[in-house]
Amino acid sequence: MTLATLQGLSYWYPGATKPALDTVDLEIERGDFALLAGHSAGGKSTLLRVFNGLVPQFHGGRMTGSAMVSGHDPARTPSRRMALIAGMVFQEPEAQAVAETVEEEVAFGLEQQGIPRATIGRRLDSALDAIAIEHLRHRRLHTLSGGERQRVALASILALEPELLLLDEPTSQLDPAGAEALIAGLERTRQQREVSILVAEHRLERLLPAVTRVVEVNAGMVTSRTPDEAVLALEAVPPATELARRFAGSPALTVPAARAVLPPLTASPRAAATPGDILLEATGLTVAYGENIALRGASLTVREGEVIALMGPNGSGKSTLFRALTGLARPASGTFRYPRASLDASSGTRAITAHAGLVPQDPAIALYHESVRQELEETLRNRSGRKPSPAETAANAERWGIAHLSSANPRDISVGQQQRVAIAAMLTHNPDIWLLDEPTRGADRPAKAWLAGRLREHAANGGAAIVATHDIESAAQYATRVIQLNAGTVTFDLPAREAFAATGPLPTQTARLVPGALTVDEVHRA
Repeated sequence: MTLATLQGLSYWYPGATKPALDTVDLEIERGDFALLAGHSAGGKSTLLRVFNGLVPQFHGGRMTGSAMVSGHDPARTPSRRMALIAGMVFQEPEAQAVAETVEEEVAFGLEQQGIPRATIGRRLDSALDAIAIEHLRHRRLHTLSGGERQRVALASILALEPELLLLDEPTSQLDPAGAEALIAGLERTRQQREVSILVAEHRLERLLPAVTRVVEVNAGMVTSRTPDEAVLALEAVPPATELARRFAGSPALTVPAARAVLPPLTASPRAAATPGDILLEATGLTVAYGENIALRGASLTVREGEVIALMGPNGSGKSTLFRALTGLARPASGTFRYPRASLDASSGTRAITAHAGLVPQDPAIALYHESVRQELEETLRNRSGRKPSPAETAANAERWGIAHLSSANPRDISVGQQQRVAIAAMLTHNPDIWLLDEPTRGADRPAKAWLAGRLREHAANGGAAIVATHDIESAAQYATRVIQLNAGTVTFDLPAREAFAATGPLPTQTARLVPGALTVDEVHRA
């Protein structure tokens, strides 16, 4: 039975000359689990917002064609009503939070809809259990990691029991266990209540085997395919699928399926560079937020030429480590120093970040001017003490691959584009050490490849970087070392070729299929 229908739908944002969505025809059946795939800024988020009426009710602009969701026109149905029909979790879960604790946050929407108290309790318990976050029930939101807040936002929408779930990059900040729990919870919800689910996502490893179809959205154009059809047509697919497609012409969706069809393959590993002088040394760092100990005696050394992938479960202390290393969080014990710059914990955040640039997990925190050009100018002025020339700013925009966005307002571009602009704005003064917190959040494959290239280039020029990430496949493209945190403690510190190997603690899909290789680019026919 059809739940939602778009017919000949086109949409233009205010002032736009080209449509964000172009003559879209799409039907969503009850019980569908559909993946929206495609490049950043291709129209996926816009398409999701059509189904709940945010486009055009909130964003304005012009729409032609028609939309119908469960018998309602979302463009003309009050938002309060549409929230019960089509619930949405945005790419930025921070923007959805209104309460102080997890329990209050999940209950808030139910209270606003006048749901009886007894029913609120039942739905609250069910939503927390579905996303496996019962243990967070009494935590304050400001103490949660980005991934934990992402799961809380989803629980808040699930509690409303909508007929259609609209999820924008729901696994972008989740660790592997969290992503698996989320997808399993969605599948249970779909089967129990015949809810329809639309998920826009770039990390496809876990989603492709779970969804019933794939809707490709590029340049506003929409094409619907079965998963098997889609993996033969999509530009970006998981490594196991890419290997099966490249060497066997098969639409394999999983590692076991790829293993069954692949011919004999061989590996050509990239050579590892020898690290240079010490740029950062931290010993016994402990950070607490009230009774919550976020970091417990963490120690690490970073040398020239190293790119460290900082990994670990949501809430393990990765962001806290960055805050400690830049003076934003005062350690209860332990020390750190930057020998080349003669800096330590007493130097102050401004001096430290001139040498160790921090790009926060939420790019919106770093962007507050009216144009991308002004963001770059601000950093250059703050770090040099003078106003940069237009030519200097333009050269930096070109260097960071964002010249085409120079005139855009950072709040009007996609989250993936915001992430790249935030990276440029925070690092345009070229500090020795880059500290990047979830830099591939909302990023498509070209953006991830661009970042990997920039990280390798920075390391080759004598710099270093620490990248907090849950994206194992992306990290394998650039990391020389892998450090994992768990409950604030360093649990291992290994060369990347050991950590990501088939016998390592975090094997890539490629390593599980071709011994000695970590990425698809290292694989050749035997």
